[in-house]
Amino acid sequence: MNKKLLLFAAVVFVAVIFTTACGKNEKNSTKRNGYDYLVLVNKYSRLPDDWEKKVKLVKTKDAWDEELQIEKETYENYLELEKDLEADGVDIELDSVYRSVADQQDLWDRWSNDPEKGIDYVKKFVAVPGYSEHHTGLAVDICLKKDGELVYDNDEMIADKDTFKKIHKKLANHGFILRYADGRESVTGYTYEPWHFRYVGSSEIAKEIMDKDLTLEEYLGLEDDLVNNLESAKYKLERRLQEYFEQDIYKDKITNERFNVKKIYTKKDGKKDQTIKDLKLGKDDFAFDVVYEILPADGVDINELMIPDGEYNETTGWITGIQRVGVARVDSKTGFINIESYGTGW
Repeated sequence: MNKKLLLFAAVVFVAVIFTTACGKNEKNSTKRNGYDYLVLVNKYSRLPDDWEKKVKLVKTKDAWDEELQIEKETYENYLELEKDLEADGVDIELDSVYRSVADQQDLWDRWSNDPEKGIDYVKKFVAVPGYSEHHTGLAVDICLKKDGELVYDNDEMIADKDTFKKIHKKLANHGFILRYADGRESVTGYTYEPWHFRYVGSSEIAKEIMDKDLTLEEYLGLEDDLVNNLESAKYKLERRLQEYFEQDIYKDKITNERFNVKKIYTKKDGKKDQTIKDLKLGKDDFAFDVVYEILPADGVDINELMIPDGEYNETTGWITGIQRVGVARVDSKTGFINIESYGTGW
């Protein structure tokens, strides 16, 4: 073969391979438009600080003809999902999509002061501002339309297993996953919500998650490999500390004896994020350093409390900036993190 012809053929071959590879990478990539469609936001992982500035939102209407916003690419794929389901005789409509952190805070405040709801209701059913997946614009809550009537009651939708079986079967084809699957509350932090879908930016990734019956947390590796993965360790330790504070408030002798506490804050109180200041990984354990807040018991003389590194806020009554150090060990059989020692830092 002529050398020039051979060279030309080689160039064409490389160009085809390069174009195909680029097309494949473009198709599978979840990082577009300045953000990652695989972003994790849940009870333990906060919305990235710059997300609301970057996210590209479009306006549309919900099932009641009220205006709402949704991330642009998510909406485009939702419309395709809606059309796909219509062919199977299933009608779905949007219920709740994007909600800003400010709107979430307003909802938290209003319902906390509502005599029919109150703070206990809010803590149970409302995500702490900054920790709702609806902040991303990638989460979609839907309702059903049957015989011209809207079906949006949670219990009614959970009971309609046949309809949601058809819906869930189509999700991955359009880049969506069922976010809060049945029986996975220990991982996601939420009970079964057949109506709550999440766009992940890739139908291939969505199919892998759905076919393998994974949660988003598990797909991202935040439930495994704690020793070798710093982010995994930090994520799961945050969860364990949250449980520790909620369950052992009155058994925590060090804090109780020093401060005579009424409560140690949790994210459900709507207070600032508990911060893991430092985390060192060992072979099967962690050394950690956190900063947290407490509310002294009623009637306690603040002047008699030992506050080595905290600061008392006269307006709120909380002591902030308390530092603690501890050691957590991973159970090799169950993967559960045990808090082995936890003391006040100086």
